[in-house]
Amino acid sequence: MHVAVKIILLLIAVIVVGTIGMAAVGFCPPAGPWPQPPWCPVPGQTPGISSLPFAQQPEYGKVPAVATGTRLFVPVEASVPATKEPVTLTLNGQQYPMEKVTDYYYRHNGIGITAGDEIRYSFSSGGKVTADMVKTLSANTSLRAGAPWTDTPMVRKPQFQKGHAIMDGGGNIPAAAKSGNLWNTYDAMKEDGGEWVAYDYYWAYANTSAPEIVDEAAVGLWGAADESSIGLMADAAHKRGLKFTLYTELEWTVMPGEYPSTDNDAYMKYQENKWTQGQKTVQEMADRLSKNPSDPEANAYWDRWFVQFGSFMQKSAQIAEKHNIEMLALGKQIDGAMIPANEQRWRKLIANVRTVYHGKLTQVLFTSEWSDHASQVPWADDLDVITIYYYNRFSDQERPSLPELEAAMDRFNRKQFDPLYAKYKKPLIFLLPFQSRDHAAAQAWFEPMATAPSVQQDLIGQADLYEAFFKSTRDEPWLGGVYTWGYWIEPGFNPKYSFEKSSSVREKPASLVIRKWFAEVNPA
Repeated sequence: MHVAVKIILLLIAVIVVGTIGMAAVGFCPPAGPWPQPPWCPVPGQTPGISSLPFAQQPEYGKVPAVATGTRLFVPVEASVPATKEPVTLTLNGQQYPMEKVTDYYYRHNGIGITAGDEIRYSFSSGGKVTADMVKTLSANTSLRAGAPWTDTPMVRKPQFQKGHAIMDGGGNIPAAAKSGNLWNTYDAMKEDGGEWVAYDYYWAYANTSAPEIVDEAAVGLWGAADESSIGLMADAAHKRGLKFTLYTELEWTVMPGEYPSTDNDAYMKYQENKWTQGQKTVQEMADRLSKNPSDPEANAYWDRWFVQFGSFMQKSAQIAEKHNIEMLALGKQIDGAMIPANEQRWRKLIANVRTVYHGKLTQVLFTSEWSDHASQVPWADDLDVITIYYYNRFSDQERPSLPELEAAMDRFNRKQFDPLYAKYKKPLIFLLPFQSRDHAAAQAWFEPMATAPSVQQDLIGQADLYEAFFKSTRDEPWLGGVYTWGYWIEPGFNPKYSFEKSSSVREKPASLVIRKWFAEVNPA
């Protein structure tokens, strides 16, 4: 009896050790009546999105490093040019079949590697191959890649801007800069092909009707950006070989002592209502001036608005000049002010800014399917480039096909962006807010700094939008750059927020699509 028990225990030990060994090297046994290990694909079956385990997002906070020599079992993700042929990973001389998710995105459930060892790897399909990539992993995270084939023609676009915008996170961002915790985000942006970093600098309406616009840092709003934090962000970017764009924006935020609630969702709902009501007032004054350019009350409102906003722009220009910031945006989502009736006010403001700041000037135009900016921004000829905040609705379908998305985007290219470029001859830089949510192509906004239980995550829906955008737009003569909107500042997703379903591309399949396409644009 004792001999039988020993034999059983020995067999169990052999099975356990054998399984660990197979997992460590990613070995898959030949197909047969026996079940395949969980890291091996089922022969003849293309895994579906619901059954395919995407790379696990790191838990909230940074993934801890492990000791050199530790055996790791890491998933692999790759975006390559679309192909109908099987895709194979070659890693340190061994080949592994990749599982197809889409024609441009592939995965392997896990391969054994040793922490601290140099990994040399590439991908191939139907006679095409990517360049070799080299990496060393020191944490149990995914091995991720986005790369063109070695024979993919490069797109020649001098001064093309490849960028990522830091996603709005209130006072979290300046605080992260001052503590030094923001710089791993810069490193991740650079790994995802970024050469530019953008940050959104806010002032706020203290009173919409007057109007009164205030410096958030000066009125004591917690964590508000000031010259110190913005300077840190710009200087840190330059130390890493990155260029910096400073966006500027007005908000209707909750002032100190106005709404003392510890309920984050309730707080964000209250702030959202302030935005809605405030925007109505500004738009009402815009409509009055557009209908009657001689309206004395409307003129007085906008004269005061431009004095107030002009102070914001002068402060921004001084910061940008002092810290060698390469591009400054004169407003983002300030549509009420962006009307032809304010043309001379804008020209005067731009001229005043240029007396202080000598870098590139842009404005961010919020677009929709109804936009007609070719006739709405007659002062655009005073800018260096035009930035498009691309919020058009492409489809109401749950998951439209790539050809459908490409066709929708191409229609907007012809309808909106050809006329805008033809009139002003300014490069167009796109700020893309594509979300990783259900019905992503409809571009319905939700608040990522609150919980959003009614919104479902759809990682491939976001990746499809990026793939379709680049396929439909990369060869356009007016395309001068692309920024993602954007990049959440933490490597994981805090459950009190909804950034895992938002337009952040960090650690999502979309970031690999961007890597691949950015690598195809040669700025020389």
